[in-house]
Amino acid sequence: MHIAYRPWKESDLVSIQNLLLETWLDAYASFIPEKDLIGYHEATYTVEAMTAMFKDPNINGFVAEADRSLVGYIRTRIAQDEKRFYVPSLYVLPHHQGKGVGRSLMAMAVDEAVVHGFDRIWIGIMEKNKDGLDWYRKFGYKAVEEAPFTMGNTTVNHYIGYVLVKSFSPRTERA
Repeated sequence: MHIAYRPWKESDLVSIQNLLLETWLDAYASFIPEKDLIGYHEATYTVEAMTAMFKDPNINGFVAEADRSLVGYIRTRIAQDEKRFYVPSLYVLPHHQGKGVGRSLMAMAVDEAVVHGFDRIWIGIMEKNKDGLDWYRKFGYKAVEEAPFTMGNTTVNHYIGYVLVKSFSPRTERA
């Protein structure tokens, strides 16, 4: 199956909403109740909120597409006040994980970070998301802060840290 990588389009936003919910239910339902996940998703990722993110000049996104359906998504954000380059979202549908989709999306974020003069990418990840933590640790993820993250009535510990851009090789295939 061919997977194409490209910058997001405004017409992708509803598909991204759906991808987020599906991946959240897969990754987080073991430690965050489904009601809290769905409620947070519905409150935070409205079409209006997604459109505002899309139009924000400090936010960018990329998608992975197979058979005209989105299978992965990454969002980047430049925090000017902190002088940090963030990847606040990186999600790959469960049946496409382990195929290099996340790594290719991350390589696109790395390209963007380098263009903007950053040598590291800041990432927040829930402590109980063991698969995600293990994946980032393969690339040298170093947690340097902790903060609570709340979805609905559930609060979990959230690590904030970074990976160096040199940890990712730029092997993306773009459409």
